[in-house]
Amino acid sequence: MVQLHSDKWIEGYAFSVHTIYSIYTGENEFGHPQFDTKRSAMGELVYQLKYKQNISVLPEIIYLLKTDVKFLEFINKDFVLMVPATNKNRKFQPVEVIADAIGREFNIKIIKDMIEAENHTEIKQVEKAKKIDILKSSYSYSERPDIAKDSKIIIFDDVYDSGSTMNVVADLLQQNGYKNLYAFALTHTRIND
Repeated sequence: MVQLHSDKWIEGYAFSVHTIYSIYTGENEFGHPQFDTKRSAMGELVYQLKYKQNISVLPEIIYLLKTDVKFLEFINKDFVLMVPATNKNRKFQPVEVIADAIGREFNIKIIKDMIEAENHTEIKQVEKAKKIDILKSSYSYSERPDIAKDSKIIIFDDVYDSGSTMNVVADLLQQNGYKNLYAFALTHTRIND
């Protein structure tokens, strides 16, 4: 597992890197850049689920998690809080279906409605400072009296890139009294933070 560094959580990991290599191979007939890309096993599964909307890979994702000793130790917390989707235009939300499967398989409660997200424009290419401002204005917190403030909560996302999203969610939780925060993503797009 790849460690995710932040002062917002006690401990954080991504299961693996997303891409092992990606080599530019030229342009297609429409002038779009083409790449020879090799993804990690988890990276390929996440790619298929998230970008190809291939839900049939879900059991393979769970299998990889079930067979990893470090993950089995890490998942032993009170709740998994899924990062809410800001792109509402998918036939299903990858983070939600994965979180639901993790909840069933590892007998952990999933929090879906404590942090809400508004739909916003694509921000992958936006500089980090501006990205954080957009994210802060996109997410809101709803009080959950049934979730104790001392609960151990894993903030979960499918892909960890700059960490901006998870940090903004962690900030919202901390501002509302939650301090025992952890972070987990299936893949990390960069080897170095």
